[in-house]
Amino acid sequence: MIRAVIVAVALLMSPAPVAATPTRLAEIEAAIRDVGTHAARVLIDETGKGRADYDLLAGEWVEYEPHWHTGQTALGLIEAWRVTGEHEFLSAARHAGDWWISTEFQPPHPLAGLVNAAHGDRLGPLINFTTVSDGTPGLFALSRATGDPKYADTAARSGRWLFQNTAVPGHPGLFYNIIEPDTGALWTDRSPHHPDANPASVNQVARPNIEGYLARDMCRHTGEQTWCDRFLAHARTVVDRQDDNGLWMAFEPNDPDTGRVHPRFNVWNAEALLEAYALSRDPVFLEAALKTGRAMARYQDRWGGFAYDLNVDGSSRPGSITGSATAFSGILWLRLRDYGVGEEFDANIERSLDWLLANRFAADHPDSNLAGAILETRARTIDGRVRLVVRDIAGAFGLRFLAMAWRDLQGQDVNETLP
Repeated sequence: MIRAVIVAVALLMSPAPVAATPTRLAEIEAAIRDVGTHAARVLIDETGKGRADYDLLAGEWVEYEPHWHTGQTALGLIEAWRVTGEHEFLSAARHAGDWWISTEFQPPHPLAGLVNAAHGDRLGPLINFTTVSDGTPGLFALSRATGDPKYADTAARSGRWLFQNTAVPGHPGLFYNIIEPDTGALWTDRSPHHPDANPASVNQVARPNIEGYLARDMCRHTGEQTWCDRFLAHARTVVDRQDDNGLWMAFEPNDPDTGRVHPRFNVWNAEALLEAYALSRDPVFLEAALKTGRAMARYQDRWGGFAYDLNVDGSSRPGSITGSATAFSGILWLRLRDYGVGEEFDANIERSLDWLLANRFAADHPDSNLAGAILETRARTIDGRVRLVVRDIAGAFGLRFLAMAWRDLQGQDVNETLP
């Protein structure tokens, strides 16, 4: 109550009090409804699997890492349901969860317990560690929202398999990326991203893979303290590997040779460090996440957007638009601010909100595949043909950020109201 009064007074004294008006809140809720409807009716297909890339020239969807896209879309839908009360959104999230858990390998398969999380695209059927872990937050949240443990149970079994089988000997906190789906063999000295490396280095075949804070959710769901202990130990190695810029340039999809910075990868790690801080209250985790928040603030453009092609020096190549980075960075900044260290990000948060509200396809867009979607594009040329796609993930992260901003403007602590 005291905090709410303080927030109200601060808003009255702010040079931009319009941010918390009923009109602003209604605008955000309307956007959540439109983006949520697109997610429920388009991004989750008839089987429950999440769609990824909509090819504008071909007018068709292209599959890409469906397990993490499905899980994050489910998480966004849960947030949309919590704000609006629309049962359609929770029902779609549950449909997505049902698909996700249906893909679990069963005995006697060597991957029994793990889901068949094919990467897709040029990696084909190969399983990537983070294709699983990036999607698991939605499964654990779905069990909490519905009271049905089966979603979290499956995610926890997948996590158990990954942590028991992919750790890199002699390199605490690193886990191999690629798994053969037929045999369970790990790619320990080669990488699909570095085909000319023979053998590939450890940093080319393994990463911290703390994205999605899987062990943290496993601890919360199972009650097994060992997973919390492992998560915190893992998080400390992630802090140790962070560079002075607040990034993890040694690991793909960052590129230490060219200085290319992936617009989401570092935020995934920082999000996990905030979960470590929430669990332990050790300031080392908060300070590391803050460094990443400052890096992303440097990369945000003056309107609130992010290019896909970023460089560590802050330069970027215009072209592909990454709405998911606008939303995901906004989530990081909001959480840092409510942990008491992120007031410097006020303008960045407002720019993210403005950008996401402004850069959406109309709800009555003539192409139903796009109606209500938040803008995210990728363009590349394959055999002389340009493939220009609109991606799903700005919607998944956008719903999470919009719901968080909606609560924040009403004086709620965003860290205390996570799904």
